[in-house]
Amino acid sequence: MLRLIMKTDLADGAIVEMFSTNCGYAVRYGLQVDSNLTICEAKAQYDNCIGHALGCSGLLDDDYEEEVA
Repeated sequence: MLRLIMKTDLADGAIVEMFSTNCGYAVRYGLQVDSNLTICEAKAQYDNCIGHALGCSGLLDDDYEEEVA
C-alpha cells in the first residue's frame, strides 16, 4: 500500500512528497527516495528536502541559511 500524505510543489518545479507505506514512511524528492522511515524521520527528511529546494531556487534569505548552519 502506498498512500500520499503530503505534497509540496515549489515554484521552480521541484516536488517533495511523503507517503505512508506497508513498511513505514517514505519521502521522494526528485530522484531521491528515502523509505522505511519512522514518521519522525520522514518529517525531518521532508523538511530537509523542502529547505534544499528553496535554497537551490534562491528563495531563502541569508538569515535562514545562517540559522540552519
